[in-house]
Amino acid sequence: MLPSIGFAQKKSTLKDRWRNSIGASVHLLHVSENVSPAFGIFYNPQINIINKYADFSLAATLPVTLGAHVKDSWIEETFFYAHVPAVLEASLGHYSTRDFRSNIGMALGAGYGAQIAGSSVSTGFVATVAARTWIVRGSMTIRYMFHYNLQGTGYHSHNLTLAVNMGSYFKKLTNMNKMSKFQNFK
Repeated sequence: MLPSIGFAQKKSTLKDRWRNSIGASVHLLHVSENVSPAFGIFYNPQINIINKYADFSLAATLPVTLGAHVKDSWIEETFFYAHVPAVLEASLGHYSTRDFRSNIGMALGAGYGAQIAGSSVSTGFVATVAARTWIVRGSMTIRYMFHYNLQGTGYHSHNLTLAVNMGSYFKKLTNMNKMSKFQNFK
């Protein structure tokens, strides 16, 4: 059964369904028995497909990372790195919709994505899990993602991202029930 704590906004416009976050990520690229890091900037636009409940949503996301791998002893070249997966993600609690009421939240998703590592392009299955909560007066997401390479000459990778959830609508939430108590606004 879907959560029924409260209903989200009654509007059904694109603006009401749109969410995004920006941050930094590290991708651990598998090389034989070792891993080699690639660092990047992360941007995650998402649109809620199911947006009816305040603390539950199903969203189409595009968690993109653009960055670089610096030459090390496992991968002996420096190259541009990009990871572009398309993910279907279920969110519960914090940051599920623009009208969420929870202090913490989580997301679980799966999809398919492309990975560009220098001149190598590959595609594969992607699985992700995320945790969300308040930090200072904003909202943040910690995300783990696994890319299993199926086609091409790319790498399997473990990805860890720390992102700030964006949106001017966070200001209106300061007057809502649980957040105002959690943040001790006066």
